[in-house]
Amino acid sequence: MNLINQLDTRAKAISLLNLITACRPSEMITIKVKHIDLTGRSISVYMQNQNEWEMKRLTLECANAVRAYIKEYGLAEDNYIVGQVDMYGNYKSSCISNTAYRKAIHKWLGFAPYTLRKTQVTAMHEAGADVATIAKQSGHKSLETITKHYLEVHDTTVDKYL
Repeated sequence: MNLINQLDTRAKAISLLNLITACRPSEMITIKVKHIDLTGRSISVYMQNQNEWEMKRLTLECANAVRAYIKEYGLAEDNYIVGQVDMYGNYKSSCISNTAYRKAIHKWLGFAPYTLRKTQVTAMHEAGADVATIAKQSGHKSLETITKHYLEVHDTTVDKYL
């Protein structure tokens, strides 16, 4: 969070949105302003793997960061949240490629966007969320995928329940 909080308004909002929603890069690049309910703190995300829309929750901090970004850049309802920004800071609404998105996150944070996804899944688990709740927020249909590929159970977690 310290790293994200040091970013400019746009990078902070996008990174925080990716972290909190645990979205895949292919999902992040298709999100438009109209898909976000800042008052209700939720977002409707098109899940390509499942071929359906899924509602995900946002934290107040995330909603506020996205609100600040929308205001600063004057984004309209039909604008892509990620979009493009040129070297002069001019925003252009377009659905960028997965590769361009991964490069942007790596430039801002120094690691791949999937690290944000894995971090959120792990943080929810360590906070005591059950696997079904984690699956809902991350967009997984298979609980087995979460337990096999995302969750790393540490000895301290086991000790907590002994």
